[in-house]
Amino acid sequence: MHGGKWQAVFLAVIAMALAACTSTTEGLIERGYPPAYSEGYDHGCASGKATSGGLFAEAQKDESRYEASDSVYAQGWDAGYAKCLADMRAMVIDARTRNPSRDK
Repeated sequence: MHGGKWQAVFLAVIAMALAACTSTTEGLIERGYPPAYSEGYDHGCASGKATSGGLFAEAQKDESRYEASDSVYAQGWDAGYAKCLADMRAMVIDARTRNPSRDK
């Protein structure tokens, strides 16, 4: 692997690690979302990243809050999971497109 490719891989790993460690709860609350939705979104996002193989990501889900009827937490969890799963999959596809020789 040439220096530029190593640098690109390194930067992608750092970006994934930082994304996995960043909480969105405070940002969503500041934008007007309820705390329960924001916490659910954060947990769902971490779970989506973990499902797609994100480094340092750990699945999280408060089952009792998720299963409650009309759960705002569950709505946030579902939205966060879908968004972060899609983002991580897109990142992997992009990395493979930029570095096709690593998959051989």
